[in-house]
Amino acid sequence: MASIPKHACAAPRKDGRPCAAPPLADGRCFAHSPSTAADRAEARRRGGRNRSNAARLRGLMPPCLAPVFDRLETALAGTHAGELDPRQAQAMASLARALVAVLTAGELEERVRRLEGGQER
Repeated sequence: MASIPKHACAAPRKDGRPCAAPPLADGRCFAHSPSTAADRAEARRRGGRNRSNAARLRGLMPPCLAPVFDRLETALAGTHAGELDPRQAQAMASLARALVAVLTAGELEERVRRLEGGQER
């Protein structure tokens, strides 16, 4: 059996073996200390939010489109709740599609320029 470090958590792991994580002031590590329960719960919530499909999609989105996405999401909720005229929401969606088309065309043009510039060398 492996030796337990002198300064290790006093709590056992789920599998019954001793925890080898560094202890806090109460002799238990972050994962086992009752005083860090709220912090652990918040870390789990943050992890769940950051792992969600929406968070991953937001990470792939160009930063300049994030405010547009937020407005469209608000407009969707407002339209569903009857607070926003569906015609206004449709106009917003049409403008957003045009904005994405312009950004996509610009991005493609930039890629083509980079590729053509690399071939000339």
